[in-house]
Formats: sequence, structure tokens, C-alpha cells
Amino acid sequence: MKYPVLAALAVAVASLHAADEAKPNASAAKTEPALLTKEAPTPPPAPKVKTLTPEQVKQAWTMLGFSIASQSPMPQVNSQLELTDEEIELFLAGVRQAMRGDKPNFNPAELGEGADAMFQERVNAKAGKWGKQNDEFLAKIDADKSVTKTASGLRYKILAPGSAVKPTKESTVKCRYEGKLVDGKVFDTTKNRNNEPSEFPLSGVIPAWTEGVQLIGVGGKIVLYCPAAIAYGDQGQGPIPGKSVLEFEVELVEISKAK
Repeated sequence: MKYPVLAALAVAVASLHAADEAKPNASAAKTEPALLTKEAPTPPPAPKVKTLTPEQVKQAWTMLGFSIASQSPMPQVNSQLELTDEEIELFLAGVRQAMRGDKPNFNPAELGEGADAMFQERVNAKAGKWGKQNDEFLAKIDADKSVTKTASGLRYKILAPGSAVKPTKESTVKCRYEGKLVDGKVFDTTKNRNNEPSEFPLSGVIPAWTEGVQLIGVGGKIVLYCPAAIAYGDQGQGPIPGKSVLEFEVELVEISKAK
């Protein structure tokens, strides 16, 4: 993490020190050529950092915790175990103890296999419910006559065909997209990145994308319904649980490189 206040102070001090050393003395100025006696340019002023309000100080600490937690396994733990509000508070109590260097006021060894079994039971229950929800979603999609199913299991619906020229699996493309789970939760979208298109080789993405994006041209839009077998499989990835059917709406912006 960068600390702009300290960085700005260090730059200002270093710049002033360098400027003082660069200035020639009066006697040298009389004998040395003008080019050598020219003073160093005045360094730009250090940027002014606005002091945070008391409320913003609280927000900064919250931001730090959010940043660290969102990059840790914590969101995945909550997704797999479906923690209640009370369970989240108990979980955070353990986090606080660890941060402070305290020890639990109980013997963790006494929990042992019982805790493991409880957690595994919760994971299995979530997986069973999630699998049923995904199966029901695919059944609903298969009943939609506007959706086409391919040999791989990919389901798709073309919203706009785009140009006549289409990418191949060797192409590198730029796309805008939004990806959702079957419960409607958005797990990734270019809208969160100023809607700037993402660039990637079609040979380096999930099979459903490699196949589906080749069906449209530049300017085209397509909805992809991706079974787990041609997406992230039984294990999942990040916020995507294992065995997830994924729904993507994709706009092909550019074929930036093609063989």
C-alpha cells in the first residue's frame, strides 16, 4: 500500500536538497561558462494532501479491512458455508484474536474432528442445494425455443450477429461482458471497469467462450449458458462455486489479432 503523505514529503525534501547542491557559489559564477553556472530548475511543489475528516478516517480503516478480506479466502468461506450473521460475528471474533496476537479462551484440540465434520456437512448441503438449482436453471433454458444447444452442451442465443467477419479459436479479441450465476449474482463484469473491453486470446479462456464468441462478428452480442463441464468444472474458481452453470452476455468489440 502506498502512503502519499509520506511519499510527497520525501520527494519535497529530496528535491530541495538537490536544488541547494546544484546552485553555484558567487565566485564560480564569475569564471565558469554560463552553461555550467545555470541554476537547476525549481522543483515542482509537493502535492497538497487533503486531511481526512473524522468520518473519512473511519472509512479508511474500513477500506483497508475490505481490501485485505476481499483478496483473502474469506468470501469463499462464506460462499461455501453460507454463514449466518451470528456465525459471521463469531468468525470475526477469531480474526480479531489473531490480529491482536491473543489465544482462544478454549482448547482448539477438543473441537478436532467434530468441527471438521460440521463444516463438511454444511459444504455438502450447500453443494446439493446448489446442484439442484443449477439443474433447474438448465431445464428452464432448454425449454426456451429461442436458445440453441451445441454438441458440447453450450446453450446460446444471438442478440445481434455483428459483422460477417468472425474470430477463430486462434484469434485475440476485445469484449465487453457480464457473467452471472444461476441465482442472478454477478461475479464479473466490465461495467465495473468503466465498461472498457477486456482483451484475451480465445484459446486461453473457458471452452464455452472459445466456442461461443466465434459465433458472432464485431459489434455482435450473444448470451452464453455454460454448463460446468465447459466452464470451471466441479471445483469452481474464486467466487464461482463448483458445478456452476454460468450465464454470460458478451459483446464482441474487436478482433485485435487473428491468424
